[in-house]
Amino acid sequence: MVEYRAQFRGTPASVRDARNAIVDYARLCGFDNGAIHEIALAAGEALANAVEHGSKSFGLIHVRCNFENDELVVEVRDGGSGFDHQRVTAGSRDPDSVRGFGISIMHAVMDRVQFEGNGATVRLRKARRHAARPVAVREKA
Repeated sequence: MVEYRAQFRGTPASVRDARNAIVDYARLCGFDNGAIHEIALAAGEALANAVEHGSKSFGLIHVRCNFENDELVVEVRDGGSGFDHQRVTAGSRDPDSVRGFGISIMHAVMDRVQFEGNGATVRLRKARRHAARPVAVREKA
């Protein structure tokens, strides 16, 4: 499968465009509708976090998708300084807060969530669990 790479402006409007591109890629990889919804949810959270916390006044958000051995890997990277993802992942969020569920959501719907560069890069992994084959994509010459 051809790898997908793109960059988007770090604006709220770009979250939708980037999420839709990731969803289109996952469809080409043969994911069913249930998995597509989970991928869209996790990718939307990662992208929204990149825009809100890491895009340095609407800088660029980098997206990379790859599919190998029946596993989709979605990487979202921003130019921010990152955050203490171990503290956030450990659930030290204010229990009365109405915000701060994004990382928990990513963990709930994806098979694996990894952070690098102090959290400025998030890598989401999801295995395809059915027998469908990816759609053939031809590379442009």
